[in-house]
Amino acid sequence: MTERMADGWRDGYVPAELNGFIGRRELLTSAKARLADPGVRLLSLTGAGGTGKTRLAMRLASEARRAHPDGAWWVDLASHTDPASAGRVILDALPIDDVSARESGDVLVAELSRRAALLVLDNCEHLVPTLAPLVVRLLRGCPELRIIATSRVPLRCAGEHLIDVPPLSVPAAPERAVVTEYEAVRLFAARASAARADFAITPQNAPDAARLVGMLDGIPLAIELAAPLVRMMSVAEIVSMLSDFRLRTLTEDVHAPARHRTLWDSFEWSHRLCSPAERLLWARLAVFAGGFTMDAAAAVAADGELDAGQVPMLLGELAAKSIIVPDTDSIPTRYTMLATVREYGLARLGARAGDRPAPEGRRPAPPSVDETAAHRRLSAYLLDRAEWCSRHWYGQDETRYLWEACQDLPNHRAVLDRCAASTTPEDAEAGARLAAALTAMRLWFFGGTLGEGMRTLLRAEAALAGDPAAAPLRLTVLAQAGWIALCLGDEVNAEILARRCRALAPAVSGDGEAAFALAVHRFFTATTALFVHGDPDALALWAAVRDELAAMNDTRVLPMAEMLHAIAAAFTAPARDALAITDRHLADAGAHGASWAAAWAQWARAVAELRHGDPASAVTMFRSALRAQWDIGERWGSVWCVESLAWCAVARGHHEEAALLLGAARNMQRALGVAIHRLRPWAEAHAACAEQARSALGDAYDVTESYGAEMELDAAIDLALSQSSSPRADVPARPRPVNRLLTDKQHAVAELIAQGKTDKQIASVLFLSPRTVQSHVSAALRKLGFTSRAEIAAWVAEQNGAATAASSYGTAEDDRAERRRYWTSDRSTPLAD
Repeated sequence: MTERMADGWRDGYVPAELNGFIGRRELLTSAKARLADPGVRLLSLTGAGGTGKTRLAMRLASEARRAHPDGAWWVDLASHTDPASAGRVILDALPIDDVSARESGDVLVAELSRRAALLVLDNCEHLVPTLAPLVVRLLRGCPELRIIATSRVPLRCAGEHLIDVPPLSVPAAPERAVVTEYEAVRLFAARASAARADFAITPQNAPDAARLVGMLDGIPLAIELAAPLVRMMSVAEIVSMLSDFRLRTLTEDVHAPARHRTLWDSFEWSHRLCSPAERLLWARLAVFAGGFTMDAAAAVAADGELDAGQVPMLLGELAAKSIIVPDTDSIPTRYTMLATVREYGLARLGARAGDRPAPEGRRPAPPSVDETAAHRRLSAYLLDRAEWCSRHWYGQDETRYLWEACQDLPNHRAVLDRCAASTTPEDAEAGARLAAALTAMRLWFFGGTLGEGMRTLLRAEAALAGDPAAAPLRLTVLAQAGWIALCLGDEVNAEILARRCRALAPAVSGDGEAAFALAVHRFFTATTALFVHGDPDALALWAAVRDELAAMNDTRVLPMAEMLHAIAAAFTAPARDALAITDRHLADAGAHGASWAAAWAQWARAVAELRHGDPASAVTMFRSALRAQWDIGERWGSVWCVESLAWCAVARGHHEEAALLLGAARNMQRALGVAIHRLRPWAEAHAACAEQARSALGDAYDVTESYGAEMELDAAIDLALSQSSSPRADVPARPRPVNRLLTDKQHAVAELIAQGKTDKQIASVLFLSPRTVQSHVSAALRKLGFTSRAEIAAWVAEQNGAATAASSYGTAEDDRAERRRYWTSDRSTPLAD
């Protein structure tokens, strides 16, 4: 077996339990034994909705993670409605940086084939047709992989072992039973006491508690919905109300499965306990595929029937009734809805006509007017935000905008899927505009993948194909897709898209969006000239594109045009022009405070310095750019920096270091699924560097380059940043001061760990993805020689002392206060300047 690459994998991710795990002792013991059996590699927990499959899987995965060196990884499939998205969703949940257009199954097999990991696929039932073949493929291609699945129905694939998850045990004779011996009663007691501190099961209320859980068939979710009612009524009153309700409703669909009917009845019951406004909000919030903020809830749910000013109070009421779940670790607070609760809400939204019950397990067709309106308000809300951010990203809030867009990625995907499948021109246009805006703000470099971005754009363009008036928008998204193909190093598809753009461009003329579409096409053409053809006129083309966009004062693409103009100058211009253009761009990016853009400006300036100035100065610039990119999770740009530092090493006569860095860059490209070495300027510089290093090292070149390709990713970055003076295990490294081992971002993460923050809380404070935070935590543990977060916390206290630690705490709280100030301020636009 290959050497374990622990960074990013070892810890895994399983959601923390928010409250106590009640009962299921025998079932958990049985499941653990099955999972420990070498012959059981796919264990499916099946049962009706609400029986606690997810909670059981969480506990099972948490207790089994130590047996899996590459961690236990949780994949929540509930919010993803497109069956074709199953592989993509699994990729998103794993520390796999592949951004290519490769089929997701190929990427998963390639990465997981060398891992001993546990994969937990939660809420599989709606994706079974495509998920089951993928699961079989993974199990066959990844010999040390194990999978836990939760689903209302079996996957029905080879190698599947089933465990039925029944409801909790309930007393058969409430009057004579010792009710606290039953799991369902204990769950009700625990949740009721959480809602009302003085609640307890007593001899007086025990029979009613037993009757209540019996009427709810011991279904955990139904009990969770009933328990908060103890704040306002006695257990006997809850039983009486539920009895009356069931007499009215249970005869409406006698053919429904008993457990599912009971769960559906509990939703109907909870629904009737809500005020009319709460019912309406519940139904409309169900259009969110993922989490949402208070602002988003108001934008999507409010209209003439529901006032936006009511939404904050109504959200609190729905949270108190366990209809939605607030995540107060996130700033601002985000709310989520369990899959079964959302399913009921969508059914209720589609059936809105008086107060009749929602059709269990069935959706009306066509959708109701209110359902269509809610979906379109969600689409409009996301589009407004994305378009606003695409025009304002070039500034100090750049990483915040990207972080917020990544938080909404499940909602973006759902809207894009719905618009692409719609038959109305309005929806097709909204989907294409959203795809274009997300691309303009570079979401696909930070959330999702570049391959996903290209497919999304092409699907959006296909939905517009029958509308002659949509030619400008079609040209925009085709040119953007071509740009992404170039970023992937996919020259074949880039050329195909270039031909399609040339064929469509004559049909586009005029001002406004037509002029913008033509400018984006010229942007793509100039990129192709530089990166594919090595055209000596590329610099002039980029100057023309930059001037055209500047004249239009269109900020969506202008900063990127300025960046590419600087890169073209760095590679092709004579010394005076190259240094002047890259200096000017670097100053502009710094003045705007855009960290991502500034890192690329530094990279371009470093290329110019390497070609026309001092290689040692270029090293400093490249390392500064790499540090900034790595800290914000920009893996694609980091490849460019690592490779460029190899060019510097050769220029300085450090041939072994150059070979190591070339190998590391090759491995990073493989991990990302890109082929940047095919791009013309890169290819020429790479070939010259490799030739000089090979000439100097002889036969040792291949060995050294291969060693670099086998390095762990964080170790390769450390080498590139010169944080380890010797990458070879057999050569002693010079000691470094301990307080300089960590980068600034890793120090910030360490200080927040010392404050007791979770990875999710740290991500929210620093505007990073949880995966990037995990990477920083792993790097800090490795660099400091620690094995736990507690050791990091102790190290921070030792380094800073009590006074400094208190000061650091204040700084973090200041960050949180500033974010709360922003989110509680009165904003007339989606995001204020």
